[in-house]
Amino acid sequence: MPKVVANGLGFVGIVCCYLIGDWLVKLTGVPLPGALLGMLLLLGILLLRGRSPGSVGHASQPLLGHMSLLFVPAVVGVMLFWPEVKQNLIGIVLALVATTVISMGLTAWVAQRILSNNYRGSRK
Repeated sequence: MPKVVANGLGFVGIVCCYLIGDWLVKLTGVPLPGALLGMLLLLGILLLRGRSPGSVGHASQPLLGHMSLLFVPAVVGVMLFWPEVKQNLIGIVLALVATTVISMGLTAWVAQRILSNNYRGSRK
């Protein structure tokens, strides 16, 4: 299959997951962004397959290469609501610090468990 066609199919797959996620949010009223639900759908599909199809990997490379541009709307949104952010700045900072510490601690604990199990398994 030509590379252009494979990349096109991968991009169509990514966009379809996004659109299905957006449609599911509108259908169910779940308070999540459609893009997040689409990304979770894509993750589920990739986990079920056990590997990433080459077409999705190739199509995602330009998106990953320009990831910083994709955060511009979020930064503009924060600046648009700056008075509200400024009013709740202490709570936001505390929440960010607490969730960062919890997630890093949990990640370290899981990594330690996985690595110790792999180490014990290789010594047998």
